[in-house]
Amino acid sequence: MSQQQFEAMRAQIKKLTPQQLRMLKGAINNELEGENQSLVTNEELQLISSLFA
Repeated sequence: MSQQQFEAMRAQIKKLTPQQLRMLKGAINNELEGENQSLVTNEELQLISSLFA
């Protein structure tokens, strides 16, 4: 997404109702939490695998 598109999106967000903002916040939080659900990093997984190789 370009910086111009991002700024346009931010301008649109200012038009949302409080309820819509809460829904958007929940969706964003779910996306961010999804990225961090990994119990171990790739580096940790490689180290653990090397212990049993």
